[in-house]
Amino acid sequence: MSPGERIRRLSPLECRAWLRSHHEGRLGYPSGKGPRSVVVLYTVAGDQILVRLPDYHDIVHYAPGSEVRIDVDGGTPAAHRETVVVTGKAALAGGDQKPPIDQTAFQEEWPPDIAISVICVPLTAIEGFELRDP
Repeated sequence: MSPGERIRRLSPLECRAWLRSHHEGRLGYPSGKGPRSVVVLYTVAGDQILVRLPDYHDIVHYAPGSEVRIDVDGGTPAAHRETVVVTGKAALAGGDQKPPIDQTAFQEEWPPDIAISVICVPLTAIEGFELRDP
């Protein structure tokens, strides 16, 4: 979580609104080389965060079935900052995991010849805070 004094806890509704108004976060996941944290673009669809990545990315191979963490920070130190953290078990879209992908507008585009996977993280464990810089 971002350093700074916690001024107040955000409500679940505020956390969801924060996530929907932002589209970039840090995805922390276990890998064969130890814990990793990578900046990713995401979108919220229903009760899930969706991350679209090329199949060759390590996240596609290591995150599904593992507990992951998505940190979304924002704001300015002069005013206030907020941070929202989502933790949950990641899954690949497909099979039992059928997010409303066609209703989702992803921020990035990939060339048509690149195989793409969608990682889903449930919005069940969300925690958010308004922060003041030390």
